[in-house]
Amino acid sequence: MKPVLLTVAASAALSLALAACGGGSSSPSTSGGVYMGPVANAAVAVYQLAADGTVSDKPLATATTNNDGTFALKGSLQYPLFVRVTGGSYQEEATGTNTSLSTEIDAVYLNAPSQMVVSAYSNAIVADARAAGGLSADNINAAVARVNAFAGDIDVQQTTPTLVTAGTTGTVTDGAKMSLALGAESQSRTTDGSSIDTSTQNIVAQAANGDTLASCHAGSGDIADDGTVAAPSGGNCTITQGAATYAGSAGNRSGITSMAQFAPVVPGAAQTAIGSAATCGDRIALLRDNAAIFAGRQNDVQAKLTGGLTKTNWATYLTASSWGPLAAQYGAIKAPSGCTDTDTFYRELVMAVENFWVDQDINYCHHHVPGWLPPDDSGGTDPKYRNSSAGSTSGAAASASGAKTPKYGMTCTGQRSATGSQQIQASGVTATNTPAYKPAEVMWHGVDCSDFTSWVYNFAGLTGSTEVETGVTTQACMTPAGATSTPDWAGPKQAGVLLDINSGNFDTTSQYLLPGDLLYITASPIVKGKMVPFTPTSTIGLTHVVTWTGKKWSDLRNGPDAWRYDPAHIGEPGSRLGGDLASILQNDNVLEALDKLDPWMIIDSHYAGPSYRPFIGWYRSSVSDVRRIIGQDAARANPDLKNLIIEQQPTKATLASKTQLGQIVLASKQGLANGYVMHYTQVPKNGLPTCERVGIPK
Repeated sequence: MKPVLLTVAASAALSLALAACGGGSSSPSTSGGVYMGPVANAAVAVYQLAADGTVSDKPLATATTNNDGTFALKGSLQYPLFVRVTGGSYQEEATGTNTSLSTEIDAVYLNAPSQMVVSAYSNAIVADARAAGGLSADNINAAVARVNAFAGDIDVQQTTPTLVTAGTTGTVTDGAKMSLALGAESQSRTTDGSSIDTSTQNIVAQAANGDTLASCHAGSGDIADDGTVAAPSGGNCTITQGAATYAGSAGNRSGITSMAQFAPVVPGAAQTAIGSAATCGDRIALLRDNAAIFAGRQNDVQAKLTGGLTKTNWATYLTASSWGPLAAQYGAIKAPSGCTDTDTFYRELVMAVENFWVDQDINYCHHHVPGWLPPDDSGGTDPKYRNSSAGSTSGAAASASGAKTPKYGMTCTGQRSATGSQQIQASGVTATNTPAYKPAEVMWHGVDCSDFTSWVYNFAGLTGSTEVETGVTTQACMTPAGATSTPDWAGPKQAGVLLDINSGNFDTTSQYLLPGDLLYITASPIVKGKMVPFTPTSTIGLTHVVTWTGKKWSDLRNGPDAWRYDPAHIGEPGSRLGGDLASILQNDNVLEALDKLDPWMIIDSHYAGPSYRPFIGWYRSSVSDVRRIIGQDAARANPDLKNLIIEQQPTKATLASKTQLGQIVLASKQGLANGYVMHYTQVPKNGLPTCERVGIPK
């Protein structure tokens, strides 16, 4: 069906043509439109803008919008200028209700545009520039670049929305993107019950974080030495969530019905793994035989090419967010011919990919892709991009009692050097007290725990970058695609199935774990060095994720790659053991402790980056749940696991309130019987969900 255009640039041109043919003034005029949807009967006034950002008191020209939101300003205008819009009414894109424009919305132009488009997005450009210090040319240009990139690489102040018949699927044009942007803002604001001013600030916050309408990367947060967790300040996914909801709604007038249409996909080529029937279930052979495929993907474009990102500059591009660019979508890696047990192949493929990245000797960094090198601002007192300060490794600033809180916190730990070597941590010593490399010596390539798990599954071609979300709370709590009761605010549904394998039942359920399973860990239940007992009402956040390798220490130490697991080489480039093993084992004689315990080994990114670590202590005592991505259907059909499948409990969900958008309650049958559940909560103001375990693990 061909889209029926309700509002197009042609309507503005028609208005101008009629004015020109009316026999009146022949003075030049500037066309434009005001859109929330189209705003009718709004007052438009433009003002001279001085070089210092001062707006003149007297308007250069005024106009009133037509029913379709268009207007024409007569006379020659001098730039730069400021546009102010007040009053009028419009039909809310998300709900279809008639609404009055109750606040002023603005725009700013340094040069003459092809047409003026005033909306919440132009309003965000003005707000962004003012927050940066005023309406100077530099501040305006920076704000324009951020907001335009957020909205899908369109010029939000010159692109007229193309509004089609509701429910129609159309072509992804710039006009369609602008229409989707309007719908996303409307959806987020009406869902939240907030104002246009709040929505404007949400656009500013997300644009500053390097987000897009299709992707939000507010960050995962992670554990600190004291077991606490913090996420980057200002994290906000509100408009992106609104876009996803609006795209699937019956009232969508953008023609874009899936955010997959919106996001660029680079690289996307599928490849076939090298191997035989004898080696397709062997992670060591898969890494050896497919090293060229892995290296090719490593050296290819790792980032989504949004904003100013290109195939040549992505690795060093100065993103607004200290987390760097979002991950690209990798194509599938197909099983080699003769490989009949594909589930085993894919599990071993994931482990081969994890080993590949452990061997790259990258650091623990709050980055989304390991290949991004942040700009060098380490000479500042509180650097945003290259900050290896002691304290919390959560990506948020650490503040001592009574001390002034810095604006930025640690982005990469100081325990991995550019040569790949790690600082070796002694037993009983915290990471804060471990000697750190100087900023000039630090490895600035790296990923954190949940970015690592998201990355390896994507890199292996098994999931998209949103199917295993970079945020640990969404990874740990969101149920898989197809959960019909999931509310719109909850964000992307995650791949796989959740299993209620926890610290309380681990001895009897760990037999069901398989390589590649993701284990989610709660914050440490330790206060002042003492374990705090769980109670029936204990609520504790999930803060970390590790990968189950399916291997014990003895398997690794006696296997083909034995030299990589030799404790004598801990800290050296090429070692797969974490430099923090002595601290985890509480024994400086690492070999003695490992031989005695022969623990299961996991891989996680912590301390100095992705490494093998023993599954003991805090890891073992704080397991909350498990996500299985490979073989999820078999898990659901397994009678031994039926009581351990974690599902949403719609009857226990909490509806939206003034303090939260809502809360999902998740539990297995076993968990419900024991009063042990999960709460996934979204609050309106910061857009970051929380994932918590409630009750005593059993």
